[in-house]
Amino acid sequence: MYQVLARKYRPRNFIELVGQNHVSRALTSALERGRLHHAYLFTGTRGVGKTTIARILAKCLNCETGITSTPCEVCATCKAVNEGRFIDLIEIDAASRTKVEDTRELLDNVPYAPTQGRFKVYLIDEVHMLSTHSFNALLKTLEEPPEHVKFLFATTDPQKLPITVISRCLQFTLRPLAVDEITSHLTTILAKEQIEADKDAIWQIAESAQGSLRDALSLTDQAIAYGQGAVHHQDVKEMLGLIDRTIIYDLILAIHQNQTARVSQLLMQFRQQALDVSLVLDQLISTLHELALLQYLPELSLKYSEEINQKILKLAKIVSAQDLQLYYQIACKGRSELQLSVTQEQGFEMCVLRLLAFRPLSIDEVTVHASSQPSELQINQLPPAADSETDSSSRSELQHTNNRIEPDLEGSVVISVISQEAESFEAEQVVNHTTDDCQTAKTRQNKDVSSAVVEAEQENILVFNANSDDIVGIEQNKTAVVLAAQDMPFFPVEEERQIANHQHIALPAERVEQADTYQPEPHQVTQPISDSSSEESSLDALADDESTPLIDLSIDTNEHKVQVTSAANDLEVMPQDILKLAEQELEGEWTLEKWEYWFRTSQLSPAVQELAQYGLMSGNIDGICTFNIPQQYEGMLSQLQHALESEVKSRWPNTQFTVKYGKVNEITPYIKQIERKEKAFQRAIDLLQQNPVVKDLLNTFDGQLQNIQLK
Repeated sequence: MYQVLARKYRPRNFIELVGQNHVSRALTSALERGRLHHAYLFTGTRGVGKTTIARILAKCLNCETGITSTPCEVCATCKAVNEGRFIDLIEIDAASRTKVEDTRELLDNVPYAPTQGRFKVYLIDEVHMLSTHSFNALLKTLEEPPEHVKFLFATTDPQKLPITVISRCLQFTLRPLAVDEITSHLTTILAKEQIEADKDAIWQIAESAQGSLRDALSLTDQAIAYGQGAVHHQDVKEMLGLIDRTIIYDLILAIHQNQTARVSQLLMQFRQQALDVSLVLDQLISTLHELALLQYLPELSLKYSEEINQKILKLAKIVSAQDLQLYYQIACKGRSELQLSVTQEQGFEMCVLRLLAFRPLSIDEVTVHASSQPSELQINQLPPAADSETDSSSRSELQHTNNRIEPDLEGSVVISVISQEAESFEAEQVVNHTTDDCQTAKTRQNKDVSSAVVEAEQENILVFNANSDDIVGIEQNKTAVVLAAQDMPFFPVEEERQIANHQHIALPAERVEQADTYQPEPHQVTQPISDSSSEESSLDALADDESTPLIDLSIDTNEHKVQVTSAANDLEVMPQDILKLAEQELEGEWTLEKWEYWFRTSQLSPAVQELAQYGLMSGNIDGICTFNIPQQYEGMLSQLQHALESEVKSRWPNTQFTVKYGKVNEITPYIKQIERKEKAFQRAIDLLQQNPVVKDLLNTFDGQLQNIQLK
């Protein structure tokens, strides 16, 4: 007669027990030393071995060879316990015997000596189902039972047990089994049963069991029947109603890259397959958790098939840790609200749409809002250009920009942002004064709306609301439009009129709302700059008027940054230049500069890079090398060493990598980074103090520079 796998392969001693090493170790030690308690409480979820351990303990107590942690399995007592017919092992189902009369009947037999064995063992399963009166009746006997009586309790819900019962027992909490442990056990069993099985199929069953070995064996029985004597991955997925994990990876990637068409296609695929969306959402949450683990704690991540490993490694490098945390929070919130939706499909699709809607913007993206109100920046507001070709080009660029930047521009300020690779110096606002703005300021009583079009290459534009300081978005394009908006302040400083032509005016963001008493000069004029010829003609035309300050935006396309330069004051080294690492040729011997340049520009996770800066690499590149690091980082490096060593060997296959713990007397990358930050901060202070506009502001308002930050 066929016996199910969960019963056929039930462990019969502590050696065969899968997992629960903390319990087996404690019980084995107690049996060998004779330090036996009279009551034991085993708690844990279903299928983790509570009843099995209780039966093994009963066998160890009554084996004819004596009290031992390794029963002989051949004596009459061991055979009777294994076959479930040992008369002195009384198994009671508390769920069917909850009344106090049943407990009293049980206690009436406690004083009598055992019939066959050494101890009379009472195994009460699901003990939390007993009534309050039953627990009260049991308390006295449980505290001081006869020497020949042992109580073994098992429950999945220890919170329902009275504290008076728990205090009289030795409690052992059994943990859910790890996926690797279940996978290994299933592989061994299927090999003994001579059943063909796919590795991915076994792993999928182990994961679906959620830590329960009994559930895993039951699913294996079902998979064997479904697969007609074999366990295949596709059959397991169909049996469990699961989807291919690669589709989940595709969904996360499509959401992160804002591929709405691909997201729509995947949602339609879910509808057509009529999948259980709650399981799909669970799998999405589990995948986000796995990605986060892979970034910071790679040793704790699960081991998948080769195909899945490649996809998840690639995805972990694309999605940042901050975005993963946001996605995980939204997905968990959507999972909890799934039952509140009209249908589960609706709740799942809204969760996916929410992930799209709250997806963080990239640096080259800007939000676009449709507005029924006409924009104040219209084509016909462009000033006349030097020739028709220039005018046509400017209008074309403006029309293209209106499609990318929020149409409702009133109350917004657009400032230039310096682009860099490392930590950036805080951007300065470039203010463009125009005659039209001045005239508008008079007619609208300081409700200024200025507009100008500046054509530039490779420039970032940061748009924010001048009244509420809310960021509208960032625009990055070869052609950028710099827009000044409502309430743009002008400073009534007399010295400003004496600044030579081509002088740049940089304004700190905190001064935007000040100096609202400006009275504009009627002769200030600004021409649109569309190409080099029109720019020269416009500057020449305005150069005759010495009282007119001109504003010039200079672009350094080679360094990918926007610099404000002046004929009177040449700003040489910028803070971001100090922070930038010099490019190194990674050949020959390791040096401090080569080591720091390599690991800061590598694909290592942030946690590994953080650890790498406290040590130094010595030896030869692509040869024998040693990573020297202080002793206090040994605990962290032992977990992350594999990731560091793998990345080095993937770049240089001939590397022989070793680690040496001890005091590092040389300068480390961490110290170098601190020195660069201090120099960049001091340079930023010098630049601010040398700026003529900042000097004017400090003199005019009798102010001082405070809270200078290097971002």
